[in-house]
Amino acid sequence: MTIVSPAFFGFCALVLMLYYAFPTRLQNYLLLAASYAFYLTFSWKFPLLLLAMTGVNYALGPKLPKGRLHRRRWLVLGIVFDLAVLGFFKFAHFFVPSLIRLLSPLGLPVEGLKILLPVGLSFYSLQAIAYLVDVSRGQAAPSRNIVDFALAMAYFPKLVAGPIERFRSFIPALAAPRVVDNAVLTRSLTLLTVGLVRKVVVADTLLTAVPSKLFTNPGKFSSLELLIWSAAFIVGLYNDFAGYTEIVRGVSGFFGIELSRNFAFPLFSRNFTEFWNRWHITLSHWLRDYIYFPLSRALVRRNPGRFNLANLTLPPILTMLASGLWHGTGWNFMIWGFLMGLVMVAEQIPSLWRPVVSPDRRPAWRRYLATAALLVGGLLAVVIFKASAPTALVFWKRLLTWPGGAFPDSRVFLVMIPAFWIDWVQYRRKDEFAFLSWPPLARAALLAVAALSVFLFGRAQVSEPFIYQGF
Repeated sequence: MTIVSPAFFGFCALVLMLYYAFPTRLQNYLLLAASYAFYLTFSWKFPLLLLAMTGVNYALGPKLPKGRLHRRRWLVLGIVFDLAVLGFFKFAHFFVPSLIRLLSPLGLPVEGLKILLPVGLSFYSLQAIAYLVDVSRGQAAPSRNIVDFALAMAYFPKLVAGPIERFRSFIPALAAPRVVDNAVLTRSLTLLTVGLVRKVVVADTLLTAVPSKLFTNPGKFSSLELLIWSAAFIVGLYNDFAGYTEIVRGVSGFFGIELSRNFAFPLFSRNFTEFWNRWHITLSHWLRDYIYFPLSRALVRRNPGRFNLANLTLPPILTMLASGLWHGTGWNFMIWGFLMGLVMVAEQIPSLWRPVVSPDRRPAWRRYLATAALLVGGLLAVVIFKASAPTALVFWKRLLTWPGGAFPDSRVFLVMIPAFWIDWVQYRRKDEFAFLSWPPLARAALLAVAALSVFLFGRAQVSEPFIYQGF
C-alpha cells in the first residue's frame, strides 16, 4: 500500500472513524492492530520480524536500568541482536549468491532464493537501539506496557520511512490523554496539503523526468544536461522525503499523536554541519547522540586536548561512515560517508584558533556565498551517492567539459517553483506553519490551488516514495 494512494487514505479514513468510536482505553489497541494490518499489505513475512524484534527489545528493557546485575551484558546483547538483524537483511544480496553456489551441488531448490529487505527495518531497528541505550543510561524508564511499546515500534504513519522517534518521549505520549482540537486539525491539514504538493506535484514529476541513465552512463549527456538534471534530482529527492514526512505527520496529527519534524529548510544552510542539523533531522540527531557524542567523549578521556588529531577526525568521519552504511551497502555509500566526514572535519578546523561566529551574524554576501557553495558541494556529493566510484569520476570530469551543450526542457523548472516558494515562505518566518498567519480568504484560495494541482498531477502518476529504493 503506497503512502500516496487512494487505498492508503481510505485506510486512514476507516481507522479514524473506528478510532473515535472506540473508548479511549482501547484506542492504542486499535492503532496497533491497524499498524500490523498496514504492514501486512507489503508482505505477510514482515510483521513476523517486527513482532520478534518487539518481543526481544521489550523483554530486555527491564534488565537495563542502572544497578541491575549484568545490565551491560544485556545492553550489548540487545544492540548486537538489532544490528545483526539489520545487517543480515542489508547485506543479504552479498552472501545469497555464494550460498546458492554452495547449496546447488546438494540438489536443493535454491535457484529462486531471495532475501527481501523488510520495509522500514532501517528505521525501527534504530528506534529499538535508542530505547535500549536510553534505558541503560537512565534517560528513560523501561516500558511496562507491551501494547504501548509494540505500538511505538509499529505505528503505521512512521513505520515505513520514519521519522525516527525516541521512545523516551514517544511511549509516554502514547499513554497520555490526546487532544485533537481545531488548532491541531488545522496544523495537520496544513502539513498534509504541503506534503502532497511536495510529493505529488514536485517530487514525482521531477524524479520521473530525470533520465534513467543519468547516474549510470553520464557520458551520454552534455555537461549542462548533467548539471541541470542532477540539480532536478536533488530537488526531487528532497521534496519526496520531506513531502512523505509531512504527509505522515499530518495523518498522525488527526489521531492526536505528534511526530517529529524531519526537515527545517535544509537548502538554506550555510555549511554541511548546519545542513545535517536541518536534513533528515531525526537520523542526524540519532547519529549524533549514539555515535558521535559517545565516541568523542571516549577519545577525549583517553587523549585530552583540542588539537589531538584522533579527537578531531575520528568522530565525524566514523559517524558519517555509519550514515553511509545505513543508507546502502555499496562502496559508493562508504566513499560518500567518508567524504562527508572529511568536509565536517574541515569545517571544524577554524574553530580551533578562533571563536565560532554564528552564520546569522556574518555579512549577507557571505551567507549567500556559503549557501551557494553548499549547494554546489551537495550536487557533487549526490553523484557518488547514486553512482559507482568509476562512474562518478566520469560524471565529474564530464561536468568540467564546456561548452555545456543543449539546454534541457525548461518546463521542468516550472515544477520547482512551488518547492522553492514553500521553502522561502517558511524560511522567512522560521515557521513551517507560516501559511496559517495568512487571511482566511488567502488560505482558502491556496488550499484550492494545492488540491487542484495534486489532483491533476496525481492523475498523471502516483509512485512509491523514492526513498524506499535507498532504505
